[in-house]
Amino acid sequence: MKPATILIAVVSGLASALLFAGLVLQSTSAISFALAAPIPIAIASLGWGSVAGFIASAVAGMTIYAIALSAPSALTLFGTMALPMAVAGHLAGLARPTVEPVLASGAASAREAGSDLDWYPLGRVLLAIAAMAIAACVLLGWMLGYDPDAFVPAVVEALGQGGGSGMETLSEAQLREFAQLVIALVPYVQPALLTITLVSGLYLGAAVVRVSGRLPRPKDDIPSTTHLPKIALPIFGVALAAAFIGGTIGLVAAVFVGALGAAFTLVGLASLHRRTRGRPGRGLVLFTTYTAILLLSFPIVLFMALGLFETWRGQDRPSSSQS
Repeated sequence: MKPATILIAVVSGLASALLFAGLVLQSTSAISFALAAPIPIAIASLGWGSVAGFIASAVAGMTIYAIALSAPSALTLFGTMALPMAVAGHLAGLARPTVEPVLASGAASAREAGSDLDWYPLGRVLLAIAAMAIAACVLLGWMLGYDPDAFVPAVVEALGQGGGSGMETLSEAQLREFAQLVIALVPYVQPALLTITLVSGLYLGAAVVRVSGRLPRPKDDIPSTTHLPKIALPIFGVALAAAFIGGTIGLVAAVFVGALGAAFTLVGLASLHRRTRGRPGRGLVLFTTYTAILLLSFPIVLFMALGLFETWRGQDRPSSSQS
C-alpha cells in the first residue's frame, strides 16, 4: 500500500473514534456524533480500498481504548460499527467482469470500463449489513450479560426522576409496567437502529467519495435495485415465531426480527420511491411518508410488509443505472 493510503486509513480511523468518543465518555449530546462514526470508515474503504477500510476500523478501536482505557468500549465501536462498515465497504467494492472491455489505445479509462463490470448486488450488501448488526448486538448483549429483569429497577428509577416528563405522577406499578415494555423493545430497536445507521453511513460515505471522483462503482439506481435475497424471508419468519418463546432464544430471535425488519422496511421505502417516479405530487407523498414515520412510527410496519412483498416477488433488476 502507498504511504498516502495508509495515512488516509489512519486519519479515517481517528475521525471515527473521535465521533464515537463522546458516547464513551457519557456525553448525551454526542449521541448524534456517535451515529456518524461509520462514515469515515466507509470513505476510506470505498475510496482507497478494502485494506484501508480494515486498517481504519482497527485504528478506531485502538484509539477508543487509548482514550477510555476500556476494552469493552473499544470492542463496542470495533464490533458494532467500524468492522461491519469495513466489511460492507469491501462488499460494495466487489465486481467481476461481464464482458471483455475493448479499450482504445489510451482513450478509455478504468472508470469508463466500470460499466463492463458486474457489481456486488445492493440487496446482498443490505442482507450482509443486517447479519452483521445481528452478530454485533448478540455479542454486545453477551458482553453486558444482558438480563431484562435486572434492568427494570434502574429504568424505573430513571423514569421516576424524569422531571417534567409526567412519569413522576405514575404509581410504582405503572412505572414498572412501562419500564418492562421499554426493555422488551430494546432487542428489536437496537439492531434495527444499527442496521439503519450502517446503511446510512455507507450511503453517505459513497456520496462523499463519488464527489471526489474516487468511487469506481457506477451510481446505483437504489429504488430499482434494492431487493433482499429470498433466503431472508424464511429466516425472518422463523425468527418472528421464535421471538414468542421467551428466554435467551426469544431475545436472540428478537434481534433477528429487528435487524431484518429494518432491512425489509428499507426495501419497502425504496419501492415507494420507485413507484412514485414521474407522478404528480411525488415530493408531497415522500415528505408525508417520512414525517408520519418520524412522528407516528407505526407506518414502519406497512413499509416492512411492502418490503416483504417485494422480496417475495423477487424481481431482478440491473445493478446500476444512470439515474
